[in-house]
This record gives sequence, structure tokens and C-alpha cells, in this order.
Amino acid sequence: MKINKFLNIDIEPAPPELELSVEMRCREIMESEDYDNIKRYCTHLIRHQMKQDVFLASMLGRLVELEANLVVSQVKAEKKTNPIKKFFRIP
Repeated sequence: MKINKFLNIDIEPAPPELELSVEMRCREIMESEDYDNIKRYCTHLIRHQMKQDVFLASMLGRLVELEANLVVSQVKAEKKTNPIKKFFRIP
């Protein structure tokens, strides 16, 4: 299952250059015999991923907050219309 949208935001695929670069780095790591550096690198990646997760969660929270504010302002604008005009369908 491939997800193309999240919260009405298009998720674009990674460019081929980036995929190739990642694949080359993965192969370098898999061929390496230096276990201490690999352990150090993996722990660094885990810490970095935690920071990215916190950042993305805060950005997602802010995005949801802004979307909610937009919907509230749209609902308020709709309620401000004159009920008489609405009843008689006057533009």
C-alpha cells in the first residue's frame, strides 16, 4: 500500500539521485568490518531520528491548529450572513 496523501498534503516520491545515494551508503555500511564505527553511526542515527520525530510532530500539530483556525473562521463567516437573505435565497 502506497500512501500518496496525508492530511490533504501530497507526498512526493524521493528523487532517483537521493535513492541512489542512500543505496550506496547502505551498501558501504553492509560491507564494512568496522563494527565500532557502525555501532556509533547507528546510535547517532537513532538520536537524530528522535529529533526529527519531535520536530515533525510539532510541525504536524501546528498544521492541524492552523487548519482548525481556518475552518472556524469560515464557519463564522457563514454564520454572519443575513438569515433573511438566506431564507429568500438572495445573493
